[in-house]
Order: sequence, then structure tokens, then C-alpha cells
Amino acid sequence: MRRLWFFISGALLAGLGFWALLYAMGWLMRPELSESVAPPSPEEIKAAEENRRIRIDPQRPLVLWRDVDYSQGPSAPWYPKGEAPVLRELVAEGKLPPVHERVGPEPLVLAGVDGIGRYGGTWIRVANADGDVSVVTSRIAYPNLVRWSPQGYPIVPHIAKSFEASEDKREYVFTLRRGMRWSDGHPFTTDDIMYWWQCEATYKPLRTVPPTIMKVRGELGQIEKIDQYRFRVKFPHPNGLFLAQLATVAGAEFTNSPAHYLRQYHPDFGDQALIEKTMALLKLQTKRAVYGAVRSWQNPEHPRLWPWLYRTYKPNPPHTLVRNPYYFAVDSEGNQLPYVDRLLFEVKTPELISVSAANGEITMQARHIRYSDYTLLMSNRRAGGYEVLHWYSGDRSAYVIQPNLQRKVDPDDPSTAKKRELLNMKEFRQALSLAIDRPSLILAEYNGQCEPSQVAPGPESPFHEPSLYTAYTAYDPDRANALLDSIGLSRRDYEGYRTFPDGTRMQFYIDCTSFTGAQPAQAVAEDWAKVGIRCAVRERARPLYTTYVEALKHDFCVWMSNGEFMPLLEPRMYVPVLGSEYARGFAKWYLWGGLYGDPAARNPGAVEPPVDHPLRRAMEIYEAAIAAPTLEKQVEIFREAMKIAAENVWTINICTAPPTLVIVKNGFRNVPRHAVYSWDFQSPGNTGVETYFFESPSDSPGAVAQVKHDVMVATPRQALPTLAKPAPSVSRPIWGRIIRTLIWVAVIAFTGFLAVRHPYIGRRLLIMVPTLLIISIIAFAIIQLPPGDYLTTRIARLQESGDQADLQQIEELKELFHLEDPLWKQYLRWSGLLWFTTFSEKDLGLLQGYMGRSMENSQPVNEIVGDRILLTVILSLGTVLLTWAIALPIGIYSAVRQYSIGDYLATFIGFIGMCVPNFLLALVLMYIASRFFGIKVSGLFSSHYGAQPEWTWGKFVDLLQHLWLPLLILAIGGTAGMIRVMRNNLLDELKKPYVTTARAKGVRPLKLLLKYPVRIALNPFISGIGGLFPALVSGGAIVSIVMSLPTVGPLMVSALLSEDMYLAGSMLMVLSALGVMGTLVSDLLLLWLDPRIRFEGGTR
Repeated sequence: MRRLWFFISGALLAGLGFWALLYAMGWLMRPELSESVAPPSPEEIKAAEENRRIRIDPQRPLVLWRDVDYSQGPSAPWYPKGEAPVLRELVAEGKLPPVHERVGPEPLVLAGVDGIGRYGGTWIRVANADGDVSVVTSRIAYPNLVRWSPQGYPIVPHIAKSFEASEDKREYVFTLRRGMRWSDGHPFTTDDIMYWWQCEATYKPLRTVPPTIMKVRGELGQIEKIDQYRFRVKFPHPNGLFLAQLATVAGAEFTNSPAHYLRQYHPDFGDQALIEKTMALLKLQTKRAVYGAVRSWQNPEHPRLWPWLYRTYKPNPPHTLVRNPYYFAVDSEGNQLPYVDRLLFEVKTPELISVSAANGEITMQARHIRYSDYTLLMSNRRAGGYEVLHWYSGDRSAYVIQPNLQRKVDPDDPSTAKKRELLNMKEFRQALSLAIDRPSLILAEYNGQCEPSQVAPGPESPFHEPSLYTAYTAYDPDRANALLDSIGLSRRDYEGYRTFPDGTRMQFYIDCTSFTGAQPAQAVAEDWAKVGIRCAVRERARPLYTTYVEALKHDFCVWMSNGEFMPLLEPRMYVPVLGSEYARGFAKWYLWGGLYGDPAARNPGAVEPPVDHPLRRAMEIYEAAIAAPTLEKQVEIFREAMKIAAENVWTINICTAPPTLVIVKNGFRNVPRHAVYSWDFQSPGNTGVETYFFESPSDSPGAVAQVKHDVMVATPRQALPTLAKPAPSVSRPIWGRIIRTLIWVAVIAFTGFLAVRHPYIGRRLLIMVPTLLIISIIAFAIIQLPPGDYLTTRIARLQESGDQADLQQIEELKELFHLEDPLWKQYLRWSGLLWFTTFSEKDLGLLQGYMGRSMENSQPVNEIVGDRILLTVILSLGTVLLTWAIALPIGIYSAVRQYSIGDYLATFIGFIGMCVPNFLLALVLMYIASRFFGIKVSGLFSSHYGAQPEWTWGKFVDLLQHLWLPLLILAIGGTAGMIRVMRNNLLDELKKPYVTTARAKGVRPLKLLLKYPVRIALNPFISGIGGLFPALVSGGAIVSIVMSLPTVGPLMVSALLSEDMYLAGSMLMVLSALGVMGTLVSDLLLLWLDPRIRFEGGTR
């Protein structure tokens, strides 16, 4: 009865405690209702409406470029004379020439919207992956001969001082700036352009396909040198779109080939001995791979024409760029640009970038800022110290549903042929568009800030076509039903859904990814159900989505549009090109030159459209439009293609794109309030990023010192040999090799001694060899078995484009990753077994400690993982120690004081700890820390200290503030289970006869408790060390993702999701090896700790 009473009391107390916890959490998280929220004032409402109003006036566009008279020379107000303080100091020290010599007598003159700025400060941005930092090469640097203006036209000179075009647009003459220099001080001239054209762009051993931008009507143009600063581009046919294309990312390659630097590494023209040394140093297989590595944006030694330079290689964030002392731009008073000293990129998961912005951690950014976070961003403006600008989106839809007109027919599934027939009927597509209740969807998904439309240039664009804009966008279910009935879909099943004309079940699917989200598609599917169309939404992982779409197995797929503000640059919604998922086969035929009889258009996957097909007519119209000499003529010609799209509804759109949200920190100036944001315009590069500045710039002494150092010294991953300096030895110093060898000899000798002295250890070590071999085979097979991987998807995309560097990049990827080798040889190379047959550094593998290269960014896995391991081990080890420090005393107390209040309390805490997921606890504690203590604990540092390279006491305290929470969260989850294990094990031991006998003999309780029962009760803890070793590397992955911590766990999760084989596979092998080693260590510790276990078995 007494036990029953205790049980009932414990259950009641536990229930009461659980209720109290829920009540307390609800109280903590309650909304603040004690005071009524005052409605916004009329002034605030007016300011908000004014901020949301997007003004794009094609008749009065914003232009930052200034046309100046260079004949004025040094007397002109814009002549170079001002410079950043860090550069002025270097000039005074004799390390840099004067500013007018660095910039030249013909600088680019830019005028910011807020006027003359101030020097200094760090522009903080956030990327969603390390590879995403490469955006600096395009959207930030924007190093083109010409540029788009903030609102599109006019196209203005940039690297080119001026340009001229013939009346028929067959010839263009560009004049470069006298005195302009690469970032290493070497002159930039026409010779650099010609090197790119002759030694890269049209040199077949390096590039099998010339640049698409240089082709018109299937024929290649030519580039001719006129003199040191002028060159001519000639086309066999009129090319009125060339200048506009030159201002896109396609034009950046013209000006990224410093001949004086790259020629020495050229596979055929370079210094062969130098190339061989570089190949060995970088562990590359071919000369072409060496050339690609040297050209990489992550090579700090590569001279650039960028405003900021990547001068210190880091495999992991944060990544820093510093000002270019030779940048060729000035403001209207002759101050060299840029104003900002540094760019700093942090890396966080996509879902948390807007949270970082809301916390005030971002200086200026639009990329990865999601419109779905609009309320979060707007409501935190005052607390975060920023404003939210609304830029006009050049991509006119964020959610395009594309019917698959070339849906693959499966002979085993008759419905696929019937669906293909329906998808090719324009009446079917028109009906589906009419069936969508767009006003309701816009209100629910876009806060009413959009309007119903198809994917079309808006009224602000010169290409606006009203008939396309409003085509079949009115909500008219009656007309939709009539259209469906008219094409033979009048029969319905018992559920009220329409069937195929033969009465069989009709089911369609909309495929999407987490990038676009499934919510709008689900609303569309519900609207279609009201007119009898059964449709399900499938949100798929990105690789699976891509594989499915490329195989033409989708009915409908969802993606965003691109560049409809100026649709001729990429007319994917009106003409089948790259990204036209509604007609992929037609797109391949067109891109591969089918319209002009190119044999490549007969390759598998390309489908020639019938002569009378509307999409073929759209191709012909596009070809005519790009040849037109003026914008007005281009608009006139292309209007027919847009009218064809209006009638045929190639894609089904919901509404216009919402505004692009731009986060701008208070006090960060010269950011235009009204601009067009588009990939085609390389935004925000088109808004004059060089003129951005801080009203009150502030940097730590360490940041200033870093800028000065990086301006003068490049720190590459490995110092590359050049003709201008001695080649670094690829061998290590003799003393380093001797010490390393001695360490390995000592480890091997000690292991051998243990194996001989204790045969048990020797047997276990021998068993490890086949165990790890089997694990490696299984891991390799598991990664290889699923259809497709990161490289397969990437290569398929490159093949589809048929573009210049893309096909060449395929060959480089095949060489770098040995994709054409048989699987058995790939396994031998990955595992390191192949090295024992060649002893070549090119064949190093896991057995030699080399984990291969990441497929995503081609960087060595060892470097990517290296910097993260230290933090991961510290965090995981600290978690383990904290867990044991809490769990062991509480578990012992609960066992010794069984059924006491303390025991019940510990049991309750354990119950809660086991029930609440770590990531949920992380979110709750992050909220509490922010709301009640004002501490932002996401990441390793606050934005202020993250931008500070040097260590100070404040930065150390900031680190501790960010580490205590993940330690506590991870420890709580493990503590709960360990308390219960320790309590139960110790209770079993305390009831055994040897304990009872010792008590009867008068042994002191504490001595008795610690001598045997506790030691034996620790058995499960020691046994768990086998799993602890790999957990030290991978532990807390989900918590790290939620809290944006740069540990190994999130990296491994990302690699598994993206199917990055070498990164994921190598990490799996490392974790497996650690698990096997940990098991051996735990067994040895048990031999020492548990008196019941001996090295040798007993005798009979």
C-alpha cells in the first residue's frame, strides 16, 4: 500500500510539475497585452506608403556615371587626388605610388545619390554557403566594359572609357582608359583583351565552344586590335543586342584575363616546368586543371579590376575582401573609390539570413532576403537599426507554373500519353489559368502588394505588352469549365473530378522545391479542384526535382522567372531557351544551333519544333529582334512573340513579383531608394556600390591593420610558383619531416608493444582492418547507388546550356574527379589504395589522410573541415563534460535517496529533458536570451566583433556569450537520459549482497559507494564512448544549424542533401573510423574501471 501511495503521489507531482512548466512557458511567451497598441499615426502611414511606392521613370532614369572632359587634365575637379587614409599611409611609407599614378588620367567618375562620402568601415553581408561568396565576382565587382544604370537604361561606360557602334550594329569600337592598372599595378591594355580572345575564348584545346555572346545567327564574330587602348568587335550580321549582353555577366570574362599573369600558366604557351611544379603543389591531374585553379576567384594572387579584392584565402567563413589600391574610379571631387574599406561575408543557413537582418547584423543586402519574412523585417526596423527599401524586381514573377509540353510518355503508363496530349492543348492551359482565384491568393501570400498578371514586362518596361500582362488572369471558373468541356473533358468520376475522355482516372502533379515553397501551388491545386482537375503538389529535394524535370517526367513544375523587365536578354518565358521547362527539347535544339543547321542540334535530347509551331515562330522573331539596331525596333519586333505567348499561355503565373526587399543599415548612404534589381543588371552592382559609404565609419585597429596588410600582401591557400619569384618547394623542411616521422614511429611502436604485450589488443586491432575495409565499401556504394549526385546534376545543367565555358567546364570536372574511370578505380583512389601502386601525390586518398575534393566548390575536404573541427570538438567535449558533471551527481543522489522529493524532481527534469527536442529548446532559449537579456546568440560572434580580426577581452566575452547557450542546450538533452541510466544502474548495485554485507560490517557509506557500486554503475557511460568519438565531430548538427554555428555537423548535413560524394563519403568514413577506435578505447577503459573484467579469460 505504501508503494502504491508513493506511486500515485509521484504521478500527481509529475503531472502538476508538467502543468506548471507549460504554464510558465506560456506566461513567458505571452504577447504583451497590458497596454493597447496605438495605431500608426497618419505621418507613419504616409511614410510607409511612400517607402512602398516604386518609382521607375523610363523618361528620367537615374544615372550615376558622369561624362567628363578628360582633356582638362590635372586642373579638373574630378582629377585623382583624394584617397583612403590606409592608402595614404602606404604612400607615405613608400609602398604605393601616388593616387594619380595608380588611378590614371582618365578615371571613371561616379556620383552617389547622397553626394560625397567618407572613407572607412566594413560592409557586412551574409551568404547561404561558402560558394555563394563568389557573388563578389559579378553582382558586387561588376567588372564589365559597360554597365547598366540603376534603373536599366542607359548603358554607360565602365572599364571602357567610351564605345561607338556602326549604324547597322555590325561593328563596335571600344576605347580603354589610359593609365588604368590591374590590382598588382600592371597596365591594363588591349593586349589583355586579345589574350582572352586568342588564348582562351577561341583556343579549342581550352574551350571547345566559343562564347555565345560573340555569336549571331550561328556565326562567330571577331575581335581586332586597333592600338594599345582601342579594339574593334565585328559581326557577320547585325547584332543590336550586343551592348546589352556585354553589360550582363556574359561580358565579365572580357576583362578578367591579365595576360602578364596567366600566360605563364597557359597549358600550351606557358612555362612547362612551372606548370608541372604547380600541378604537384595543388595535387591536380592536368595542365588544364592547373589553369582553371589559377583563374579561380579564390586565388588571391590573381590580378583583378574589382573595387574590393579577395587577398587572403580561407576555406571557411568569414571571408574578407579589402579595397583595391589601383581601382580606376573617383567621385566628382577626385576621391578614389570605393569609400568602404572592407567587405565581410558571414555564412548562415538560408532560413536564418532574414533573422540576421532583423537582428541588425547586415549592412546592406537584398540577396537571400525573403519576401515571406516581410513582417519580421518591417517590425524589427527600429530595434535592428536599419530600413527596408523596396526595389523593383526585374524578374516579374516569384512563382511560375510551367506545363511540360514535352512530357515523357511511359509505355507502361497510358495516362502519360493522355496527359501530354492535354498539356499541348492551349485551351487546357487557358482553362487552368482562368480557374485560379488570384486576388485571394495574392492577399494570403503577398500581403496584397501584387496584382494578377502573367509573366510579362510591367508598365515600367519599354517591352510592356498589355495583352500578355492580363491574358487569362481574370478569375472565371465558368469559362474555365466551358473550355474543359469543349476539349472532351466532360466526364466525371464519383468524386466529382474530371476523367480522361475514355473515362479513366486523370491525375496531375505540380513539382516544386523548398526554394519556391509549396503553399501557392497548393492553393492553385485547390482552385483547379473546383473545376474538376485533380492535382497534387509534391515538394521535392532539389537534386531529385532537377533529375525529374530533366527526364521530362513532370506534369507541371514551379520556379521563378528571370529578367522580364528586359526580356531579350533571357526570353525564357516566350522563347525556348535555358530554363524554359515547358519545352526543354525545343530549347536544346535552338540553343545548339538548330535554327541554322548546326549538327549539334541533332544530339540526344534536342527536339526540332514543327515548322508551323508557334514556338518556332517565336524563335524566328527573337532572332530578328536581337538584330534590330535600336531599342524601339527591338520592342516593335518582339511584341509579336509576346502576343503568341499571351494566346498560348506557355506558363501559368499568379501575379506580379513582390518588391525586392533591401536591408540598409542606418547611416549607410548612397544606396538608391528606387532601382531595378535583376540578375541581368548584376544588381546591386548597377547601383554604384563603389559610392556606398558610412556616415560614421568605425573599424577596430586590427581591422585597419588587416586592410593595410592585405592591400600589400596576398595570402593564397598555397603560394604558387611564378616566373617572377622562385618556386616554393613542394617538400617540407627536413626537420619537420624528421619530427613527423619520429611521431609516427613512436605511435606505431607503442601500438605494436601493446599488441604484443596484450594479445587482446592485438586481436582487436587486426579486426579493425577488415571492419574498416567493409565499411568503406559500404559507404562508397551507398553514396554511389542513388541516381544522380551533385556533379551529375551540375554537368547536366552545363550540357543543356551549350555555352562557351560550360562545355569546357564539363571536361575540367571530369578530369578533376576522374568521372570517366570505372567505379572500382574511383574507389581505390578515394580510399588511398591506388597510391600504393603509384606512390604519386596525385593518388593520395583516405589512407594517406587526404579526403578528396568537394564537388560543390572543388576545394580540398581537409581544408573545408579543418577549421570547423576545433570548434566542434570544443563544443562537443564541453557538452560531454557538462553532461557528466550534472548527470552523475544527480543520478547518484536519486539512487541513494530513492523516492525522496529530490528524486522525484530529478525524475521530472529527466522526463522533460528527454521529451523536448534540442532544436526546439534552442529556439525557446534564444527567444528568452533576446527578450529578457538583450543577447543575440546566433552564430559565434555578434556582428561588431565578427568584423574585428584581432582578439580583445570584449571579443572573448562575446564568444562566451554565444557558446554558453549551445553547451547548455546540448547538455540538457544528454543529461536527462544519463540521470535515469545512472540512477537505475546504481539502484541495482546497491541491492546486491556484497553491498549489504559491507554495510553490515560497518564500512563507511561514502567509501562503500565509491569503491565498487559507482564504478560498476558507470559501465554504460564508458561503453558509450564508442559513439562519443564520432559525436565529437558531428554532434549537435541540428542545433548548430538553428544557431548558425560553423561546426562540422551542418557541413555534413549539407553535403548529404546535395549529394557531394567526396565530402559526405569521406566524413562518413572518418566518423566510422572514430567509432571503431572509440569502441576499442571504451573496452580498454572498462578493463581498468570494472573489477569484474580481466584481459584474459578464466580457466576451467
